[in-house]
Amino acid sequence: MELRHLRYFIVVAEELHFSRAAEILHMAQPPLSQQIQNLESELGIPLLIRTKRSVQLTPAGKAFLVEAKKVIAQTERAIETAHQAYNGLLGQLDIGFVGTAMAEILPTILKAFRERYP
Repeated sequence: MELRHLRYFIVVAEELHFSRAAEILHMAQPPLSQQIQNLESELGIPLLIRTKRSVQLTPAGKAFLVEAKKVIAQTERAIETAHQAYNGLLGQLDIGFVGTAMAEILPTILKAFRERYP
């Protein structure tokens, strides 16, 4: 299962309309329908009830929507955390020093570090 399948499903589930969902996702409707069918096939359960006039979530689809949103939100947090760590905004600083450094140089270094990395 790929994250894009979860994103596709979330949009379809929120819109309850394949054509509108396809527009939002900037893709054609038939490939979107196929991707959702592939997801359902992979899960082995129907997530949507489709008729010519409507799309509805099955009970399994409602439950899956809640969890899919959590997965996407957690993925976005992981990406943001990685960016923060890369940019030096997140992490840990370990310092080893001798007693005389505490009175002389360490306060100056820590002050400069705090100014650069609040």
